[in-house]
Amino acid sequence: MKNFELIKLNNSKYDYLVIATTYISPVSTLTDVQNELTDKAGKIIFDLTLINGTSSNRYISASFENGIVNRRSFDVVKAIEPNVEHISLDFFVHHADLVENGTIPNALKSLLVAGVCV
Repeated sequence: MKNFELIKLNNSKYDYLVIATTYISPVSTLTDVQNELTDKAGKIIFDLTLINGTSSNRYISASFENGIVNRRSFDVVKAIEPNVEHISLDFFVHHADLVENGTIPNALKSLLVAGVCV
């Protein structure tokens, strides 16, 4: 089973959204992420909600060139674009089984499955 979902973004400063789907961070399996990139250069935002909950490192970004993520470019994202947040919440609403299997608190699981912005 894959530990992430890769979503191509439009109308965003990011080219891709990578949503963690298990307790294993997609950052730790970057080769798998890189293998799914169709663009050669751009920016990625990682949604680690199912791992980190709503902590300050919930979203991180990175840049990539020649299909390779620059590990030195990782940065915590303080404010997420509303359209990216909407895509992320929609993913959780439609994948409640993944949310239920997460290690986050039950209250947060309930909010995510209900599509409540947290």
